[in-house]
Amino acid sequence: MAASDILIEIYMAESTILRTEKLAKKEGADKVKEQIAMAQLYLYHAVDIVNQKGKEGIVSFAEGDEQRAMLMGLKRFTKYTNMPNVIGLRETIAAKLISENRYCF
Repeated sequence: MAASDILIEIYMAESTILRTEKLAKKEGADKVKEQIAMAQLYLYHAVDIVNQKGKEGIVSFAEGDEQRAMLMGLKRFTKYTNMPNVIGLRETIAAKLISENRYCF
């Protein structure tokens, strides 16, 4: 179950990136800054979900040194280096919704 949840998140993250890139190339990055913010926010949360599900999976079948090594590998491969300003992203999205007074995405 944990592996399938991880694969779903990876698929959704990849789709989010590709769709947002396509839209930004078509419309221009300035016009779709809210969609870019939503993609960044989703990716931030997706990394946390992958990390959590990975820990659950590893803890369920590994013990001792093997478990420690696998958890270190998980930490290495789910490291998020460019931490976004999550509150700023949420404010950007909310400002667009408030100004349109409807769901405009």
